Amino acid sequence: MKRIPILLLPAMLAGCAWLAPTYHRPQMPMPDKWGTQQAATVPDGGEWWRSYNDPILDALVAEALKNNDDLALAGSKLQQARAQYKYAFANQLPSISVAGSDAYGRLHLRDDLPTPHKMSNLGFVGGMLNYEVDLWGKNASLSKAAKAGVRAAGYGHEAARLSIAAATAKLYFSLRALDSERDIVRQTIQTQTDLLALVQRQHEVGAVDALTVQNVTEQLDAAQAALPDIEDQRGKAESALAVMLGRSPAQIIGQAMERGRDINELTVPIPTPPEIPSTLLERRPDIAMREQTLIASNFNIGFARAAYFPTISLASLAGVNNIDIDNLYRASTRSWTLAASMAAPVLDFGRTASGVKLARAEKNEQVTLYKQRIRIAVREVHDALIEQNTTSERERDDADKETAAAKTVELTRLRLENGYSSRLDVLSAQVIAQQAELAHTTALLSSLDASVDMYRASGG
Repeated sequence: MKRIPILLLPAMLAGCAWLAPTYHRPQMPMPDKWGTQQAATVPDGGEWWRSYNDPILDALVAEALKNNDDLALAGSKLQQARAQYKYAFANQLPSISVAGSDAYGRLHLRDDLPTPHKMSNLGFVGGMLNYEVDLWGKNASLSKAAKAGVRAAGYGHEAARLSIAAATAKLYFSLRALDSERDIVRQTIQTQTDLLALVQRQHEVGAVDALTVQNVTEQLDAAQAALPDIEDQRGKAESALAVMLGRSPAQIIGQAMERGRDINELTVPIPTPPEIPSTLLERRPDIAMREQTLIASNFNIGFARAAYFPTISLASLAGVNNIDIDNLYRASTRSWTLAASMAAPVLDFGRTASGVKLARAEKNEQVTLYKQRIRIAVREVHDALIEQNTTSERERDDADKETAAAKTVELTRLRLENGYSSRLDVLSAQVIAQQAELAHTTALLSSLDASVDMYRASGG
């Protein structure tokens, strides 16, 4: 059996981060189920926002994912992590450089010697190789930590995409709800104005008392006071959405936001979390990001531990030299050297031990943050389920009330045509119907927002 040359042993050991602790995913007890068996409605490809069936929303989300500043920052962090990994990986390999020198001078001898005073050049051209033998896995630990950092940055980028898409959808829904509320309030103001004029005429002939006129006047004032607030909220929602989309300052000020379907025409999906709660560990990019950061901190312990052991370096120099630089490449003098050096710590007054303690403390911190993120994820899914159920029930109830109020208006008009009701009854029924429509719009917005929260909580 052939023996492995001793010089190959460092090369075989290089890349083994064996001083780092063996990584084990922290265990946390997860629930067996969420308590729901509803079918999920997430479209293929993870583009969950398409389930609302609004092409304008699809275009706005695509624009946000392309131009949003926060997503650009997440992309820059990913590029930085990749560059850091390449740098750390390159530290495991030898470095090769070219060296050259040229010296010009004259050797001055005694004047009585027959040797002439000749001018001479001393030149050298060669290559240098330096290599730190990663016997203890220091550079390998650093490289693996950087590689985990790349994965963490990648998951961070995915988490940013999910958050931006969710925020864009909710801003768009808020804008469409405010559009609808503005139209309803305008209709209410018109109805209340007509009602007030009618009541005032009836008061003049003694058909109604002054209290009725005062009540109608207060209702009209309240509707007129609500309109400026809605206009203010609409303007702020438009500008916030424009910033989310990454539009220029000129577009934020001067460009109107595109509109798609009316809020009453939007499909309200009922997304559900994965059937098995533990699947969140793989679905949620923020949890995966925390785990990769934890893995990186685990390898950082190996890097810190390596400082206890000697540093072994190899250096080689090879080239040609000649005293006549003009004939350097025809020189007969060639040389090479191979050297090894070792530096071992003897007394550092606890610096290495402190570095190891710091690395362990940072790992413990990442373990806590990882577990905290899992708890937050489970809580968000649980809260989203409750919110989805309650908002769905409220939206259905308000939709029934709106339908009933509209039916009342229709029946009151029929009674008016047949002489059984007055115009006052019709206007009063219209006011009630408009209030029911406004309440239904608010409930519909809550239901849409709840579905977005569920998509985001379940990892998109």
